[in-house]
Amino acid sequence: MNGLRGNLPFGAVSSPRYTSTNGCKIGACVGDTGDYTGECFEAADVLKGDLARTYFYLSTLYAGVWECCDDVATNEASIDAWEEQLLRDWHVADPVDDVEMKRNEVIFEQYQHNRNPFIDHPEYVDLIKDF
Repeated sequence: MNGLRGNLPFGAVSSPRYTSTNGCKIGACVGDTGDYTGECFEAADVLKGDLARTYFYLSTLYAGVWECCDDVATNEASIDAWEEQLLRDWHVADPVDDVEMKRNEVIFEQYQHNRNPFIDHPEYVDLIKDF
């Protein structure tokens, strides 16, 4: 699914041109997308919070480090305001669950030896004004 998504920004999709077996959608964006008028990728409901917390982690970890990637919804490690609001909404709608906590633990123990603080402490999202 990620290959089909490519560089599409996250967003709400009302009439998808493609829907995956797990419910991810690609199609015209609806709602606030700043100046962007193209297609969006809407994750399946069960994945929305997971993706949001991943983006918050990356934005925080790489702030001032990434020097590339001025894209539709991001600029370097910064998330554009409209995309950030969508991710905040997804974070609230899909709280951390056991699967996400276990994945965070495996990543810590077996691979990166660091943790996503927004999984361990979802309340941290509300403490950060701008990602």
